[in-house]
Amino acid sequence: MPRKIPPSISLAMGLLRQAHGWSKKELAAALGTTSSVLSEHETGKNPPKRQRLEAILSVMGISPEKIHQALVAVQWVRPADPDAPDEGSEESPGSPLDPTPAERAAIEQAAEEVGRVAQDMTRLEGYRKVRADHAREARQEADALWEVLEPLSERERRLLVSAVPELWTWAVCERLCAESERAAADDARRAYGLARLALRVAARVLTDDAFRSRLRGYSWALVANALRVANFLLAADRAMGYAWKLWESGAAVDPAPLDGSRLLDLEASLRRAQRRFDEAIQLLDRALGLTASTEGSGRILLKKSYTFEQMGDYHRAAETLREAAPLVDGRRDPRLPCVLRFNLAVNLCHAGRHGEAVPVAAEVRAIAVRLRNEIDMVRVLWLEGRVAAGLGREEVALAALEQARREFADRRMSYDAALVSLELAALHLEQGRTAEVKALACEMEPIFRDQEVHDAAMAALRLFRDAVERETVTVELTHRLVAYLYRARTDPRLAFEA
Repeated sequence: MPRKIPPSISLAMGLLRQAHGWSKKELAAALGTTSSVLSEHETGKNPPKRQRLEAILSVMGISPEKIHQALVAVQWVRPADPDAPDEGSEESPGSPLDPTPAERAAIEQAAEEVGRVAQDMTRLEGYRKVRADHAREARQEADALWEVLEPLSERERRLLVSAVPELWTWAVCERLCAESERAAADDARRAYGLARLALRVAARVLTDDAFRSRLRGYSWALVANALRVANFLLAADRAMGYAWKLWESGAAVDPAPLDGSRLLDLEASLRRAQRRFDEAIQLLDRALGLTASTEGSGRILLKKSYTFEQMGDYHRAAETLREAAPLVDGRRDPRLPCVLRFNLAVNLCHAGRHGEAVPVAAEVRAIAVRLRNEIDMVRVLWLEGRVAAGLGREEVALAALEQARREFADRRMSYDAALVSLELAALHLEQGRTAEVKALACEMEPIFRDQEVHDAAMAALRLFRDAVERETVTVELTHRLVAYLYRARTDPRLAFEA
């Protein structure tokens, strides 16, 4: 006849005592009781209540969580006993509310799973916080090191990177890439030099091969970006292909802390320059789905808006800028909100929605006044002139645009001066003032000698001058030239279709 199996709480007590290397005699002495009392507890003759068990085992340093785990383990391995009370519960035995053995097993399993999930979540959060702390510290060090590198010549930077191991970090590489992208706005050569310097750092970073490959791919994407800005599109295409090859060869490792969406949005800029607009939009949508930061989402939406603008889809450009507005942080770059709203107002004007542009233009003026940037204030005048022209307020528009044209010309900002001149010409033509148009064409003469205006745009401006001289210039041609110059500003390959 089989022996009666002790209750789970008794078995758990014996299991934990033995697992911690205590004899009954040692435990009884520590508790101030006798071994026979403990035997009655463990054999089930006098099973302890849960509270009593916790008090007994606390002497051995065993936590209530360990007791729970032991009870779960015992209940899983012991045979089911339909008459057994719900051990560890404070309910009275035999309550009609007690769960069945199967329900009890399900409850215990669920409790165990919850405990495991809580442990996993705690572990993941711990790793996430430590990694974030390490990334922040590394970037702070990189900021300080960039202050050392920034005033140096390109040659001095290369020598320092070759000789100083403190510069061989992923964060310094990332910072050089960021500086390369920032420089690309007005100095392609400097942008290229910084991207190549980032490659030098990436080759020296002490890390595993997979992450180094990711780092080199990230840097090559900035090399491609600098080549794009310099209008070497074939070379940029090859560099971007190499960037992706290196990035993907490191697929076995988590790309963090590098932002994988950057390769997508940089490639999108290249496709836009190649006038492969649909591909550019698809890449930007993929980048939006990949980026984890608000700043990244704002940056990508700004690029998407500019792509729509280059496509001539001004409605979608404006709506995308509205979507980006709450995501753009002006703390790092106080001008960014001003630029965003300026571009929004310009696109609304392009789309013929001049009434909507009025409050946006007012916001631009308020920000520009606060920033005290003279060029921004000139652009505000230009914008207000465009809005006034679209609303039929010709005299206000003429005054604002004329003042903006003089300011741009005085600062030798030839492309901007050419654009405003054409907008003024369109207004004069609408009012039949051909003499004013001829005077404007004469005043534009210095622009034709300025090498800063690219050849395709210069050809379009000469077409306007020739039409004025032949007295064949029309409002429609002038408006088409204005629209062309807006789109061709950053696309020297875009020719005007006469």
